[in-house]
Amino acid sequence: MNKKFLKLLVFCFTLMFVLSFAGVIYAQDAEEETQETDYDLTFKDKVILTEPSICYISTYYFGYVYNPNTLQWSEQYYYGPLGGTGFCVNPDTGHIFTAGHVVDEPYDDIKWAILDAYIYDNYTEQYYDLTDSDWNWIFDNYKVEGENGPDPDREVWVQFNAATAGVPDSPDENYVRAEVIDYSPWEQRDLAVIKITPVTGNALSSVMVGDSSMIEVQDEITIIGYPWNADISWESALTPSVASGTLSARKMVGGTEVLQVDMTAAPGNSGSPVLNEDGEVIGMLTMGSSESVNFLRPSNDIKGMLNKNGVENKLGSMDEEFEEGLIMFRQQHYSEAIVNFNAVLNLNQRHIKAQEYRAKAQEAINRGEDVPLAEEAEVTTDEAGEVTGEGEEGEAGLAALGITIIVLAIVLPILFVIIIVVVIVVVVRKRSAQAKKEETGEEKPAAKEEKQKKEKAGEAVEYCPHCGNKTEKGQKFCGHCGGKLS
Repeated sequence: MNKKFLKLLVFCFTLMFVLSFAGVIYAQDAEEETQETDYDLTFKDKVILTEPSICYISTYYFGYVYNPNTLQWSEQYYYGPLGGTGFCVNPDTGHIFTAGHVVDEPYDDIKWAILDAYIYDNYTEQYYDLTDSDWNWIFDNYKVEGENGPDPDREVWVQFNAATAGVPDSPDENYVRAEVIDYSPWEQRDLAVIKITPVTGNALSSVMVGDSSMIEVQDEITIIGYPWNADISWESALTPSVASGTLSARKMVGGTEVLQVDMTAAPGNSGSPVLNEDGEVIGMLTMGSSESVNFLRPSNDIKGMLNKNGVENKLGSMDEEFEEGLIMFRQQHYSEAIVNFNAVLNLNQRHIKAQEYRAKAQEAINRGEDVPLAEEAEVTTDEAGEVTGEGEEGEAGLAALGITIIVLAIVLPILFVIIIVVVIVVVVRKRSAQAKKEETGEEKPAAKEEKQKKEKAGEAVEYCPHCGNKTEKGQKFCGHCGGKLS
């Protein structure tokens, strides 16, 4: 066999070896893909994933009163806090969306409230005797200004997870100071973008804004926010509340579209995101005509303001870790879920949902309910005594074996035929070449080699001109064909 033939054989056997493992590789890839995609998030899951992006927003105003009678400025007076809900749209930049009126109170309302408090404190005896005319004079002649200009000063504070309704004294792990980036007044679209500064160890979650043009009347929707109740909200922490409802109409108000929804809401829900069945924000609560009939600003209006201010809507790494942990939890891979929840808590120790589900996962592990992600297959026998594989690994192993057998059953006969054909072709070609040499009278390798040796030794070598056989020196006739030699 020549070198080319050996190379061909090596190639064929290598191909057979590789293909014999194709089934196993395919089965392993299929199994890994199944582990990643065999769980579809439910709507309940999507709401849970959204909750960490929801925040409570407190806005209050303060200013100084100038009394034209005493020609003096008062001490500082506060108005608020006014409460509402917001939702983070970009965890990397700290941008948050809310209703415009949550962070923008009309000046006249602020001035009236501060003047009322000032007059009561300084003219308590006359306070209840003041007429409407007196109040109008006070409003027109008294001044209410902030430290930095004629308008009262404003502070906006953000709280994630549990919140309180009081006025914050200074920034801490609960209260984060926010900056108002842009807003549209109540009488227009009632939208606002605010921004906080993300800090290490207090990473943010986010939610995606969907396309409000795709939602239809009678679609089910869900709201998440901080409804404020005067009876209990001063005494207990506020937590995100979830309520469901239905989109009941599309209407035009003041030349702009609003979505009417039949769902329960209360003060404090202003700025709350409203989700569709995919867990995307399709609107934001802005106003209501009753407790059960409320109106949303469409999410496409939200997108317009975000684009105007160059804000990208995106999720963050903490959202991805929390989602993976929730998927592992739902599949009872509790040990793996804890790994993900710990990763979330490394980014933000105050992530309430990660704390909650990590505790649930640990309780399940303590009860012996953990299902390892890479569980070994158990081999058992059925009633007929045949071996069966239990578990995902056993099923994957049997599938891989079946695929390998099928591949080998197809490939081996083909390779065998190829090898036989190659051998036949090589043998036939070799014999044809030998016969051709004999017919053309080509010297045999041995004769040629002997001639070359004698020529090197200086001996004359003679051959019959008729048949080509070697003759002796001085011979007259060829001993092989009888032909006369010259």
